[in-house]
Amino acid sequence: MSYLIFCTFEVGGQPFRMAEILNRFGVETYYAYLGKMDMGHDSTLFHYGYQKEPWYLSSRFEQIYNNSTEVVHRLRQMKTEYHITHCLATGEEAYHLKLADINYRYWSFGSDLDSKCFIRTSLKNHWLMLRLIRHPFRVYAERERARDSIRYSDSVTVSPYQIKALREIIPDKNLFFLPHFFKVMDYPILLQQKEINKRLICKEIEADRYFFSSVRHCWTGDWKKMSDYKGNDVILHSYAKYLSLVNQDHSKLVLVKKGPDIEASRNLSKRLGIENRIIWVDEMKRDELDNYYQGADLCFGHFGTPVLTYAVLEALKNGTIGISFSIEHVDNFPFYEKYPPIFNSKSPEKIAGFMVEILKDEARLDKLSYQSWFWIKKNCSEEIFVESFLNLFKDFS
Repeated sequence: MSYLIFCTFEVGGQPFRMAEILNRFGVETYYAYLGKMDMGHDSTLFHYGYQKEPWYLSSRFEQIYNNSTEVVHRLRQMKTEYHITHCLATGEEAYHLKLADINYRYWSFGSDLDSKCFIRTSLKNHWLMLRLIRHPFRVYAERERARDSIRYSDSVTVSPYQIKALREIIPDKNLFFLPHFFKVMDYPILLQQKEINKRLICKEIEADRYFFSSVRHCWTGDWKKMSDYKGNDVILHSYAKYLSLVNQDHSKLVLVKKGPDIEASRNLSKRLGIENRIIWVDEMKRDELDNYYQGADLCFGHFGTPVLTYAVLEALKNGTIGISFSIEHVDNFPFYEKYPPIFNSKSPEKIAGFMVEILKDEARLDKLSYQSWFWIKKNCSEEIFVESFLNLFKDFS
């Protein structure tokens, strides 16, 4: 018996990380990516480099990713060769697994369900509308593949905000839930790292403290109508408002140069009069990001589509308070029993007020920092993820 993680969109390198964690914990798991290896930014390659592990099987599909018959044939071979009995999949080509007689559970990464499953999404968006006009059959084919990938699965995991869209495609599809996953450091060691990184980074950027966001910049024009909308403008407005409420503040806001709207964010910072308070850093690997999460006093997540993402949970893992926007509770929806200790708002006024309030109360700041770390340890450690993953399949032989 073995497991397969299969993806046709590598979702920030997360499917690969799942396979890596499971193998490290002694769970025989194989990983396969179906698609061109040179399509834009490959997050798996960027964060984890070239892979030589025996469980990394993506090379088997590199030359035949657009040959459906051959893909199914090779999946059948893999099923027999590696005794694959269970599979977690994501991406619009997951339906190939069903054709290869491999049952799977489907993990929606967002835009697969939000955009590709519905033609009406194209009608609301100029860029997607042009694509629909120029390539109507291709768009329709993508829609059917994306829907089939969901329909053919044994069950689906989606974000709470997506439940209505899912029910439009298949009203009675079973739901499952897997927690996020992090390697969690012991808290005393983390505190030492936080102190070191705060001192080093503050010295480098010439500040007494800093706030950090790793979120890709997607917030203007057509992005506002897409699920990838991040609401980065909320961060800039919140910081500007915060500065207007405090005196003699020597802070900086550190942002990552990533996404199509970097210039829009730069221009907004100029209009808000905070351009000299913004520090832009290059995109970096996850281990390097941890240094910035650890040294920050507060971190910002997403303020567009209401979803709980790694961008804010990575801050909590590093014992740093997170500010973000998401849906906290949906009845009869499999999710965390208790929502993480995140300040949940997209109002710049409320966010700025919280920043002022928490930063002047050192005891509360320390308490909430510990609670942030502890929530991750209790709900999202690698051990918890592995246990949840195995439980997900234990009733299926």
